[in-house]
Amino acid sequence: MLATAGRFAYRSVWLTAHLLLGLILVVMLLLPFTGRVRPELLTQWWNQRLFGIFGLRIRIIGAPVTGGHVTVANHVSWLDISLIAACEPTRFVSKAEVRHWPIIGQLATAAGTFYLRRGRGGTRPLLEHLTPFLQRGGSVTIFPEGTTTSGESVLPFHARLFAAAVDAQLPVQPVAIRYGRTADGRNIAPYVGDDTLLWHILAMLRNPGLDVEVQYLPPIEPGTQDRNALASLARDAIVAVLQPLPPTPQPASNQPARAAA
Repeated sequence: MLATAGRFAYRSVWLTAHLLLGLILVVMLLLPFTGRVRPELLTQWWNQRLFGIFGLRIRIIGAPVTGGHVTVANHVSWLDISLIAACEPTRFVSKAEVRHWPIIGQLATAAGTFYLRRGRGGTRPLLEHLTPFLQRGGSVTIFPEGTTTSGESVLPFHARLFAAAVDAQLPVQPVAIRYGRTADGRNIAPYVGDDTLLWHILAMLRNPGLDVEVQYLPPIEPGTQDRNALASLARDAIVAVLQPLPPTPQPASNQPARAAA
């Protein structure tokens, strides 16, 4: 119990300091002399250090393609965003409401996030910004399930944002994300249901650590395929490789076993 409490306190202080550092970087990106700094690179550096705070052990299989492309991944948790950002310099597409979230909204906007307005007519204005960005060599990551899951299955992919890859004639790269379970078999990584962000962060801080696997799959060239075909091929590629990871082994305790009453 003391070890758990100490770990939680240490990580909480570390996380608070790291968030403050993130806000400082946000201010720096707004200054005139930092106009040539790529926000994706700062975001990558910041997120790589974030995973040390949560004790996540990341295994990367494959590699992101170079040049303009669309990365698509299954969606399990808010951690997925930081995970992909730590693995490659990329920007994200997010729902418009995130722009107004405290701290997170400021970090997302400074990182160059593209915002999608929900409802009819929200996709076309977004594509008008996404397609030129891709043609200039940018990378954009989307989570086409549209919501998070437990990670045990992959929902159908919404195809509308795949139109950016079709319009730009640039590859779609599927990425399969899977999280290990705790030593006692709990699946704590998913951010689903009635979970609140604060509760989930606290749970992750208390846990000793998790194994995480990120598998970059072969890119899919759009060619003559439409957005629906691209979405289906990307989903099939991800589904084909996802398998549960075993529980994370914990070191044996040096304390003698307590006798049964």
